[in-house]
Amino acid sequence: MDELDPISMYELCFPGAVTGETEVTCPHCEELLTLNVDDPMGTYECRCCECNGAFTVDLSKQSVHWIPKE
Repeated sequence: MDELDPISMYELCFPGAVTGETEVTCPHCEELLTLNVDDPMGTYECRCCECNGAFTVDLSKQSVHWIPKE
């Protein structure tokens, strides 16, 4: 991958914009998950397939929010 390629740069700035998916780490169990991206600036409600923990991914702010499991 050429880091200076315009498409690579766009994908780095806006995760999932080119490929349609990006990877996120579950904040509960640290499992690496693939997130299908429709809007590279959107917010997605996710549930981990390993631990069933729920969390929100905000791609515009590049942040993950979650409520700790009880």
